[in-house]
Amino acid sequence: MATVSLGFLSANSRGHSTHYDDFLRLVPEEADVQIIPLNLWQNSLYDLAGKTREHIARTTALVAEHGWDGIALMGAPMQVQNPEHVEQLRSLLNIPATTALESGAAAVKAFGASRILLLTPFDDGLNAMLREFLTGQGLNVTVPQTDRTDTSREDVTSTERKSADEVYRLAIDAFEQASDVDAVYFQGAPLNPLLTVERLEADLGVPVVASNPAMFWHITSLLGHRLPSSADGCGRLLREWPERA
Repeated sequence: MATVSLGFLSANSRGHSTHYDDFLRLVPEEADVQIIPLNLWQNSLYDLAGKTREHIARTTALVAEHGWDGIALMGAPMQVQNPEHVEQLRSLLNIPATTALESGAAAVKAFGASRILLLTPFDDGLNAMLREFLTGQGLNVTVPQTDRTDTSREDVTSTERKSADEVYRLAIDAFEQASDVDAVYFQGAPLNPLLTVERLEADLGVPVVASNPAMFWHITSLLGHRLPSSADGCGRLLREWPERA
């Protein structure tokens, strides 16, 4: 029987994808993780603006149905476009809830880092919102410019097609152009670093945090559990399981 039961709730319309499979492979058997889509956007991530009521209604219904110990709210664009959403939701829950951005910031800080290279599949407008949030968490954020003004379904699908080698090269190039960075943070699972995290950590010499593993580490830690992974390629966060700062 699993030690902890967790719901990972995605704002998009897909509960199964290669990057989700790559994440679930890293989760130890003591944890039961269910990834469930909330179907809140179809064409553009900007469609999530104003979706607080729908998100809360679907989330609270799923929590009541599944009886999870805690939940993780996947999808930074939902949080940054609806600033009051998370606290409104928490006021209706009797279990812990974390978010992608809260988890990523906490993971970076757990390594004693504060100057991060942020890598995402998003456009410049969304990235500016993410930077503002993370700056508010006490981090110094460098994020490459994309020269895009939207993040469409096609953009997300195109990002998902990137191979592990392409993601590795993207991170290496961005790191070389950044200055004084002590951690790399991948936010947005379609830009999937999970097959190359340990290679990047070895070559860059800094911790590499990815959003889904960070959420697993954070919500499990909030529940008082320590469940490090022994899976190949899991990276420092899941292998070392640092204490929250």
